[in-house]
Amino acid sequence: MSRKSSFGYSSYGTHSYKSGSYRGKKNKDNKRKKVITTMIIAAAVIIVAAAVLLIIFVFGSSSESQKKGTDTSKNVQSSQVQSSTEAKESSAESSADPNKKGYWDSNVFIYDKQGYELFYGRTDTALKYAEAVSSVKKSLGKEVNVYNMVVPTHSVFGMPSNYLKDSSNEKENIQKIYSSYTEDVKPIDVYDVLDTHKSEYIYFKTDNNWTALGAYYGYEKYCEAAGIQPIEIKSLSTGSIENFGGALLAATVSDEQPDGNEELAKNLDTVLYYNIPGEYDCRLLENGASEEKEATIIASFAAESNAYSAFIWGDNPYMKITSNKTTGKKLCIIKDSYGCAFAPFTVSNYDEVFIVDPQFYDGNILDYLKKNNYTDVLIINSIMNANTSMRTDWLYSILK
Repeated sequence: MSRKSSFGYSSYGTHSYKSGSYRGKKNKDNKRKKVITTMIIAAAVIIVAAAVLLIIFVFGSSSESQKKGTDTSKNVQSSQVQSSTEAKESSAESSADPNKKGYWDSNVFIYDKQGYELFYGRTDTALKYAEAVSSVKKSLGKEVNVYNMVVPTHSVFGMPSNYLKDSSNEKENIQKIYSSYTEDVKPIDVYDVLDTHKSEYIYFKTDNNWTALGAYYGYEKYCEAAGIQPIEIKSLSTGSIENFGGALLAATVSDEQPDGNEELAKNLDTVLYYNIPGEYDCRLLENGASEEKEATIIASFAAESNAYSAFIWGDNPYMKITSNKTTGKKLCIIKDSYGCAFAPFTVSNYDEVFIVDPQFYDGNILDYLKKNNYTDVLIINSIMNANTSMRTDWLYSILK
């Protein structure tokens, strides 16, 4: 039932990373030449314009016009002060700290000792994803609630806006998806709640995923839409894994820097996970395996570069978690890596949670859901994956 045997939770290292939604390194020499040429031409134009204005001012002024000119000069100075103030305010809005400079390292943008993805999705890719989600709903019918959550990247909350001006607008892209379903799909918009909590540790510094805390805020929004009560995060015990160097750090590894980007390597993450109380039977089909095995919801032994795999053992064909609850509800989560940190919270709300990654699952998921009376389906993907043809193809594959 496994489509692939490779282990890994991240879109980095897969073909989806090289698709149109991701940015490669620029040709810096060509860009520098173009910039210098443009600056020379602009300087020449300014000098000529200044000379013309000086001639008009010196030879075209009478004593009366000089007085008016004085008044005009004051107005100009006032206007310049106002423009300068507006420029400073604009600069303050566009850069959290002008002294901190960002730069590219391989396909990762480094800013303030953290790694970021920049988003270059388009309207057409958003529409294709919305169509794929709608097809899932259409195949399941009216009896099953279908929800869709698209998670924005860390960059829109952690980077100054001046570094995002050439990338695509993530909020608009997500809204395009949410407004383009052809079936009755219920969108879960987490953009604003993540923006509210952006000063908290909701994304990793060396990895492209959100933390368990970020996922919890998404879980609360899901519960709100589904009409269920979220488990209180303060009531949960925790565990942690130190020295997590994630996929963004790994993407900067080269012959010149075998340990990856120096700033990221010195700013490793901590993976904090939450333990969900209760008794659960957990079955896992790992990549490359032909039979499922008993497992735990949290793989607390995960370490270092694989530490994010503590959440439901990372990306695998499926994990099925059953409990002795009697809610009469069953949830299927069809997800990418963002669903890993999200899924554990939901087991407190359902009799059964079936967590599937269509990248690795080889089979018709929808037939299984219909036969086993699942009541709810949540499709959760990062905006990066939601704008790749591979992810939409994988969604369609579970219908066959």
